Amino acid sequence: MKKLVLIVLGACCMASCKKFLSEYSQSDVTPETTEHFGEILFMDAYPGNEEPMHNFAVFLDDDVECYYGPTLGNTGLSRYAAPVFQWQADFSEKVLQQDNSFYFNAWFLYYKRILGANVVIQFIDDAVGPQKDKDRIKGEAFALRAFYHFMLVNLYAAPYNDSTTTPDRSPGVPLRLTSDLSDQHMERKSVKEVYVQIEKDLDSAIALLERDQTIGRVTRINYLAARHLASRVCLYQEKWEAAIAHADVVIARHPRLMDLNTWGGMPVPETKPLAGPNNVESIFCYGTSLEKLPISYGVAYDLSHDLVNSFEPGDQRALVGFYYNPPETREYFAADFSQMKVQSNTLAGTGDSYVNFNSWRSAEAYLNRAEAQIQLYKKNGDANAAAKALLDLNTLRASRMDPAAFVNWPLQPADALLRMCREERRRELYLEEMHRWFDLRRYGMPAIFHKYRPDAFTTETYKLEKRDRQYILPIPKDVLNRNPALQQNPQITGDRLPQ
Repeated sequence: MKKLVLIVLGACCMASCKKFLSEYSQSDVTPETTEHFGEILFMDAYPGNEEPMHNFAVFLDDDVECYYGPTLGNTGLSRYAAPVFQWQADFSEKVLQQDNSFYFNAWFLYYKRILGANVVIQFIDDAVGPQKDKDRIKGEAFALRAFYHFMLVNLYAAPYNDSTTTPDRSPGVPLRLTSDLSDQHMERKSVKEVYVQIEKDLDSAIALLERDQTIGRVTRINYLAARHLASRVCLYQEKWEAAIAHADVVIARHPRLMDLNTWGGMPVPETKPLAGPNNVESIFCYGTSLEKLPISYGVAYDLSHDLVNSFEPGDQRALVGFYYNPPETREYFAADFSQMKVQSNTLAGTGDSYVNFNSWRSAEAYLNRAEAQIQLYKKNGDANAAAKALLDLNTLRASRMDPAAFVNWPLQPADALLRMCREERRRELYLEEMHRWFDLRRYGMPAIFHKYRPDAFTTETYKLEKRDRQYILPIPKDVLNRNPALQQNPQITGDRLPQ
């Protein structure tokens, strides 16, 4: 088929255009059918499977540690990501002076995908094709637009529950709701306004997608995926009942959990992956494993001792999720632990890829619902809510723990139960999307530490202070240069020094 004319192309070139499809060349065709709009959605609204959105983010949270070993020699691999790992101001400029394989402009990439979704939302109603196809494609577009605004506001704005302000006063991100481009610069909306629009889009997505509840390819958003995202969004807003209601729908239809006791060791991507399209828990998968495997990760950086030490004895996730590299192997492996969760192979001889790493899994739905129930228990003393939370947590843990070591967690005071739930969330979701970084933000932005080892003789400790300014990422400078209506997020001044 001839290439479809997309306003996205104009956006990529930062051109100004008043109306979509106002001009096109003789070699192009305008989208007229639902099939055409389905192609637009897939090519320009869904994340690409070879395009990381923000692969630098793997170095931000406390699940990562820097290592050094003889195998690194004088490669300097630890230095490539050091400015991000040290939470330096202007870390993108510092990194790009050394290497250009990192993707720092998540702002541009997410808004580019939003524009693709907007093309579908704005024009598909007039397309030729069955109404059920229009509903499905438009519903997917609404869900994608909601997801991208959700990621943007959590990258570049304060958390919704920031204790020092209210979301209606906190600067969020611009809302891009049409495919029209104009010379008018978009201003930042409040965090509350962004979340209101996210919820509106998810309501629209759910209403459209629930008209036909057929579950198709896991790489396309369906009504369960939209409900799953809604549970996450409501959890971040501390709308506990709504988070529970959305998770109820997901778990009722898709309750499956991996039974790691049947695995017998390391994961096998073809049949027993920890994430991705072949995982029995996956509701929606997108993107690429390159999101979590940028240069130097897995060589000079890998799982932190802090994360590894959080696993209970008998937790099978510690058996299948990573290797412990004993001292005698240090000549070959710099890291003390080598993660096995993210893999980027292709099935031998079939051409089938399982690199779509990012997964929305049923395990998260259990965790979302459990946390919301605990918060109701904490708020109202509702013992029934506590019992439901424990049922979810123990159901998840039973599928992860060696039966000989597994004991159901008993009822605890609300604060203790919340801490246990958050620790379980960390163990379950490490190295997936940006769960840990976003969770730290909504937990009050606590102080965390990174140990940096540039050579065999040096260990430096860097501290991200409680409520540190770097918990809110800087808007890329080229975005600010193009749009003077935007205000930069406050950042630390000068270099962050080791303690």
